[in-house]
Amino acid sequence: MKKRTIYFLLLVGLCFQSVHAQDPLLDVLKKEADRNLNVLSKQEVPAYYISYRVYDSESYFIGASFGNITNSQPDRSRLLQAFVRVGSPQVDNSHEIKGSFRNNSYYIGGNPLVLDNNANILQKALWKKTDELYKNAVKTYQNVQANIAVSVDAEDKSDDFSQEAGAQYYEKPLSLNSMPFNVKEWEDKLRKYSGAFSANKQVLNGRATLLVDLTHRYFADTDGAKIAENAVAYRLFLNASTIADDGMDIPLYQSYFAFNIKDLPSDEKIMADAQEMIDMLIRLKNAPVAESFTGPAIMMSAASGVFFHEIFGHRIEGARLKQETDAQTFKNKIGEQVLPKDISIIFDPQLTTYKGFDLPGGYRYDDEGVKGQRVVIVENGILKSFLMSRTPIKGFSNSNGHGRGQIYFNTVTRQSNTIVESSDPKSMSELRNLLIEEAKRTGKEYGYLFDEVMGGFTMTGRYIPNSFNVMPLIVYRIYTDGRPDELVRGVDLVGTPLTMFSQIAAAGNDAGIFNGFCGAESGSVPVSCVSPSIFVKIIETQKRAKSSTQPPILERPATASISSSK
Repeated sequence: MKKRTIYFLLLVGLCFQSVHAQDPLLDVLKKEADRNLNVLSKQEVPAYYISYRVYDSESYFIGASFGNITNSQPDRSRLLQAFVRVGSPQVDNSHEIKGSFRNNSYYIGGNPLVLDNNANILQKALWKKTDELYKNAVKTYQNVQANIAVSVDAEDKSDDFSQEAGAQYYEKPLSLNSMPFNVKEWEDKLRKYSGAFSANKQVLNGRATLLVDLTHRYFADTDGAKIAENAVAYRLFLNASTIADDGMDIPLYQSYFAFNIKDLPSDEKIMADAQEMIDMLIRLKNAPVAESFTGPAIMMSAASGVFFHEIFGHRIEGARLKQETDAQTFKNKIGEQVLPKDISIIFDPQLTTYKGFDLPGGYRYDDEGVKGQRVVIVENGILKSFLMSRTPIKGFSNSNGHGRGQIYFNTVTRQSNTIVESSDPKSMSELRNLLIEEAKRTGKEYGYLFDEVMGGFTMTGRYIPNSFNVMPLIVYRIYTDGRPDELVRGVDLVGTPLTMFSQIAAAGNDAGIFNGFCGAESGSVPVSCVSPSIFVKIIETQKRAKSSTQPPILERPATASISSSK
């Protein structure tokens, strides 16, 4: 404990000193934001806020298929995203225009910047983009004013933009060349990993990929923010698939994440995982297709993480709750019980690890320059708060550091690291007993166990069914008469959120992680969810859509590895 404390104090000292470091790009961003606002704030329709965000990225991607390298190349880019707000924080050009789909269009593109730090060229790029955005903002603001004049009062009369103190933080840029990554070594590894899928000709696709990503993120605005920080990620993926005789595609995935390449699993672990994938693909190919079903189920920990992310997480993102087109499932339920009394849900972007898992959903500062904060959303089943960006809603006037967006998109409220905890955890045998008892009580022959899922999606709008769809990969029937668990395929987990939440009855004493990318209004952002397994009294499934394409008539040829030319 003593060593950790000393290390933390040293870090704080370094960060404090580095705020005053000079960075040519960051300095230009801050100076130009202030200079441009000084001019535009004096126009007939005044600008009151300008922000610049830059992602300076270096990456290396290696792809391999059945033992052969298909792609191995570096990439370098520097992209700018800018935002100009006109009017006032109370009503500005971001205000919802009722009856318009404009508010659902968040894509703005990423403007390339030169890779060197020539101040004159950077200034010209910022000047041109800012001038364009200001003109567009004025037109939008005029439409906002016209819409307000002819529409009923807004349900939520909160301001359009919150007041936040400008943060300052600086990390010296890293270089991909300085990171412990050897291209030749990893090409050989990926040949080995993907080559494992060659052993069984029923496997029709077998790939291994590695993405090394280093992004230096810059943010500066006219509220005083001046931030530069590094984001480092190593992502390794195994993908394999086959086709059943009825034409159903059967994919399996395995992903690994680490902040340090040395923390990725060993070759022995990855090769064992690849063999397990092969064995499971063949079992799934021959497994029966499940029929539609309602009844009890267990969601294993990683699957439970996807469930909470998709079905719960998107419904507590503050910016969405302000839109009158949104169903606002939980907006007026603060202080009410929304989950079992033993379950709590916390979002904490400051975490880098939890229960031994690396968490890629974290960050120091969000994409609006606000420090990411720990937020207890549900405590002992009671809804306590929402995730907030700089878009206020009634009762929540400030950001808690969850304004996020891909560099090509405007920022909105998004999830970060989700932690689901239980104060009364059950063992897996206890969860299985609860499932069997519930199945017997309701006259069901079996219940379901969802072992792995590949993702999902959810609908939150008012004008469409407020539903969700989670897509499992590995699903078992647990029979009440003691028969062995039976693997099935072709299952989609569907339903509506409030009904499903009301049926959660118990959580396990285990923990698993869902690491992935979440795509929503502001593009694709990395997220994490650490969750226990959960028992649900009633779930609903439907048959998954499948292709009508016949499986290959010809056997897949044997695959020979091609030697590296390096």
